[in-house]
Amino acid sequence: MADHVADFEWRGEGEEAEVAVYAPDAATAERALERTLPAARLPGIIRPVEAASSQEGFGRVTVSETHASPDLFAAPRYGLLIVAEVPVANLGTPGELPRLLARRLSEVSLPEVGESGVRELSESGAGWAAGEGFIEEDDLSFFLPGSAARTGDPDSLGRRALAAGARDWTRPGRIGIFGVGEILDSDAAGEAGLEEGVLALVVDVGAEDLGRLALAGHRERIVARTVRGDFGSPEGLPTAPADTEEAADLRSASGGAAGYAAGRAALVLYALRRSLRDLTPLRLRAAWPGGGLEGEEGGRHLHRDGLAAVGEGGIFVSGLRVAAGGGRMFGSAPPFGTSEQEGRWPWEEAGLCVGVSVLEPLGGRSEVRPWTS
Repeated sequence: MADHVADFEWRGEGEEAEVAVYAPDAATAERALERTLPAARLPGIIRPVEAASSQEGFGRVTVSETHASPDLFAAPRYGLLIVAEVPVANLGTPGELPRLLARRLSEVSLPEVGESGVRELSESGAGWAAGEGFIEEDDLSFFLPGSAARTGDPDSLGRRALAAGARDWTRPGRIGIFGVGEILDSDAAGEAGLEEGVLALVVDVGAEDLGRLALAGHRERIVARTVRGDFGSPEGLPTAPADTEEAADLRSASGGAAGYAAGRAALVLYALRRSLRDLTPLRLRAAWPGGGLEGEEGGRHLHRDGLAAVGEGGIFVSGLRVAAGGGRMFGSAPPFGTSEQEGRWPWEEAGLCVGVSVLEPLGGRSEVRPWTS
């Protein structure tokens, strides 16, 4: 049973730690609590386990000082906020822009990348993309801050994962197309280059099958040793002590998948710029990693599932809002939205983030699918 302790915040007791849930209503909080309780069994856990949940998504962050678990984090992803330098009205009929963008993107020739390129991506991520000319040097600063942007060792990914990475390189992910609507924080919006009426593009890409295969392989190793009792882990929750080879390989695989996801995000930025180069320059205004495992040998391990890595003041997109991180939830924030409650935005009221501006779908459409998956 979740106890209501503050506006949009509930608490419940787990096996090893308290659980804090941020949600728009009690029913959603109760469901999120049940979904979060297994994470509260992680050895060496730092209290509390924190989760955010709404009708649009679920996210959880779990931190241990001694252990890593493959079941408590999602494969890495990357999000981008890209802003045009001209108003939507200057680009044509707003309702036709999604169709126009999809057509133009489908005509862009995307550079191929083989397994050798995937290996380099897993080691240097967006740095490799910049070296290949996919993005500009100025874009790199958005990808580099914070430990969540670390990359890994390609040998930890496995041959099947590397082959999948070469195959999935040009999968589109999701591209949202919006107009910037109401400005909620003029100072933050100005720093992010947001002006009412301009075109804003929101990109979301993941590590695809590379991430799934790489993490699954390391999970099997940890499960086998957990079942044998080598790690003394809780029944049903595979974990590895932070100073073991298994934990090191899991960290490295997560970092490699994050580098690959960053490279795929850079590729979409490259395609968008080429598709609209005769209409408007496009500026990258924010980039945020999501999911993944951050940690160090023998030390703290942070597991993100469904949340973005966004520190205090960091810009990201949450549903239909550009927002700045609140610094809560171990530097995490929900990239999924939630509806206002009597004019109050639950994520802001709970201190998870602060609204910067509202995004408005164009012509009733907000998503572009330019290439065949």
